[in-house]
Amino acid sequence: MDVTVHWTLLEAKRDTLWSESFCLYAYLHPDRNWLLYIGKADYSTVRARFHGDHKDQLFRDIRRRYRVDEVRVLHGELELQDGRRRSSELVADVETLLIMRLQPFGNIGNTRTRISRPGLRVFCVGEWPFTRARFHDS
Repeated sequence: MDVTVHWTLLEAKRDTLWSESFCLYAYLHPDRNWLLYIGKADYSTVRARFHGDHKDQLFRDIRRRYRVDEVRVLHGELELQDGRRRSSELVADVETLLIMRLQPFGNIGNTRTRISRPGLRVFCVGEWPFTRARFHDS
């Protein structure tokens, strides 16, 4: 199964992509192309995942490690092959594949082991700032 993730930098607080769900999001260093965290918004929105007590420790760790008070946020829209449908499980599989391959600073889980989806191929396009953009599950 091929999944293309279209990444868009969220620049304005009013961007409608903040209200999206069943998608991915990523936090980047504000000045450098350093990947700090990858997450999924499945039964929530990107905005809800960004705010709230559940992210306090992550942002404290980012401040301590990188001496920054803000991050850039990317929204990742999943495009599937014809006949495939988006599900919470698929979003999670794409998220964990990217986490395992890229090892973002703030992701603790899924860095060593994960449930695989053999044949899954993920292609990151759009405003994805990294050279590596193709990921294959074995």
